[in-house]
Amino acid sequence: MNEKYQTEINEFMNRFRSHKEQRIVLYGIGRYTATLVEGLKDFQIVGLMDKDPERIGEFIFGLPIIDGKTAEKVADIIVINTSETYWDVIYERIKDITIPIYYKNGKQAKTKSIQKYDNPFRNLSYDLVQNQIKAADVVSFDFFDTLFVREVCNPRDVFKFIENSFRNEWNWEMSYTELRSKAREMLRPNYRLDELYQQMQVICGLPDMVLKKIKQKELELECRLVRPREKMLTCLQSAIADGKEVYIVSDMYLPKSFYLDVLQEYKIEFPADHILLSNEMDMSKRDGKLWRDFAEKRVGSRKAIHIGDDPQADIEEAEKYGIKAYRVPSTWDMLTVSSMQDLSASICSDYDTAVMGSVISELFNDPFRLYASDGIIRITNNYEMGYIVFAPVITTFLIWLIQKSRQDHIRKLVFMSRDGYLLQQDFVYLCELIGGGYSVSESCYLGISRQLAMLAAVENEKDLFEYASMPYSGSISELFEDRFEIYGVKETPGKTLKEYLKDYREEIEKYTANIRRSYRQYLDSMQLDDQCAVVDLGFYGNNQKYLNKIAGTGMKGYYSNANLSAQNPNTVIQKMEACFQEEGDATGEDSWVYKKQIYLESFLTAPYGMVKAVDDKGAFVCAPKRNNQTHFSDKEEINRGVKSFIRDYVRSFWDLNICLNIKFADNFYGHCFGGALEFSDAVKSSFYNDNAMMNRLESMLFY
Repeated sequence: MNEKYQTEINEFMNRFRSHKEQRIVLYGIGRYTATLVEGLKDFQIVGLMDKDPERIGEFIFGLPIIDGKTAEKVADIIVINTSETYWDVIYERIKDITIPIYYKNGKQAKTKSIQKYDNPFRNLSYDLVQNQIKAADVVSFDFFDTLFVREVCNPRDVFKFIENSFRNEWNWEMSYTELRSKAREMLRPNYRLDELYQQMQVICGLPDMVLKKIKQKELELECRLVRPREKMLTCLQSAIADGKEVYIVSDMYLPKSFYLDVLQEYKIEFPADHILLSNEMDMSKRDGKLWRDFAEKRVGSRKAIHIGDDPQADIEEAEKYGIKAYRVPSTWDMLTVSSMQDLSASICSDYDTAVMGSVISELFNDPFRLYASDGIIRITNNYEMGYIVFAPVITTFLIWLIQKSRQDHIRKLVFMSRDGYLLQQDFVYLCELIGGGYSVSESCYLGISRQLAMLAAVENEKDLFEYASMPYSGSISELFEDRFEIYGVKETPGKTLKEYLKDYREEIEKYTANIRRSYRQYLDSMQLDDQCAVVDLGFYGNNQKYLNKIAGTGMKGYYSNANLSAQNPNTVIQKMEACFQEEGDATGEDSWVYKKQIYLESFLTAPYGMVKAVDDKGAFVCAPKRNNQTHFSDKEEINRGVKSFIRDYVRSFWDLNICLNIKFADNFYGHCFGGALEFSDAVKSSFYNDNAMMNRLESMLFY
């Protein structure tokens, strides 16, 4: 056993000596637990816990992964056995468990008593770090979480993705993450990646060719998950341009070729001998030995500054050897002190870390974003509104559509106007990125509105009255103009709607017949059948019902949310499924997407007003534009952000067999509109609420 790890075992034994006779569950299945379990023979370790619910029931290190309810029954205490960085997040996740919870330092866990959104990074500024670079002769940068970030929440998530990639290809005797942890225990602290895989081969006996393939996958995944922090690359490049002696200093097992390849991708020529790696020098930043060597052999009497994210390894240890240090926080550290900090406790599955990793890589790409702020995140432009706020829920919905349509053998998805205008474009973009074999063969965009569908489906007086009597907040004169294009109707006190309809019966029948004829002709050209499915945001499925009636089809409906309760008669006559609601939530009332759907409806519009008819040439006849359409260029910019997120997600995660976590996406959306974010006036100005069938009124959503 490595001396370092034996020390950790001894520390645990000393700290929990009084709990030796108690049954203990360790929260964490990473390196810290791999180190402990074999060295705690005199302790009663009865199980493990992990954030990912999909792992419950698995055995790792010979111990079962259990949930909180089981832990309450089989254990006396829980020990959070992870890096301190995650203690508060984990405790918030499991604090309702009734048995005592401890941190691995021996102290009983409790909710952190700090002021919400207390921002320790308020004084970190781009100008200050640039000035300090200019004042130095020697400049060094950390690589990960400083110059570049990974699109994950925890570096260990990379190992889980690798395990998922190869789970079905080889029959592992132990999990990849467990194998990796066991191999690491047997190596020197500053090991190389090659040494790690050699030791893994000794343990598992897999052929050299197989492990080479896995190692190549790891390097490829690490490479594609890194994203540059643009301001920090600017600092690096300006230091080089100013003639500074510049280094990259990293405590990492990856080979130097990895760093050079990443830098080359961003057109940065960097001398190989100025990349100082712990695995090559066999000394690390964290124990100070690398800094001592750096100060003696590279800096001498000159002024030096190091820029990194780790308070100990990059700041405290560097300053011990006369090197001025400046901290730029990691994206995760910024998340946990920001107004979105509550989300950190709900990041449990692979999908959560993929979504949130992408979000924080964009949101906190600028490490100085929280400068001079109280930690409240402010969305200042439409692109960011799309990438950060809407993209996670839209991407989740689109992937769900792909999965559902494949299961149901749907040949074409029918995106209905106007919600489907941008949504269908995003769906096509996603399908193009992921390639063949993952989606239905085609999709289309269909001109429709509730007003058009109801009117085209009118076959008798009952249908006509149902259409005409739909709630309307204007006058009778306005109603006849908007719904029948009959102008100049004079209002008579006491006159009923049926009487008005009778008075204008001839004009109404002529108008309705023209609408029905041209619309049915249009629908015939769309080649709809029972192997198609309509796509809509929600909610009762009326457009689906009327469309099926007019087209003579039995198309099912896919919705973001829908009323699937027995109180909705449409559920009896047609098949409807909803994405963002759980099995017991028939009305969707527990869904944040449903509660805040009005923002999606405002964003997902088309550049024209409500479709009132389709003419004989297939062109839409539309109501006048309203403010949502007047601001359509804003919607397009929002959607540019959505498409960028889709691109990043597919590039980084699509081939990793990640299961959707719809609940997380729903919860994320709720946080965005539940007070975790502020929005600039420029962003808020394009969001309006209107319902052209019901009234002529409009109102801004954010005011």
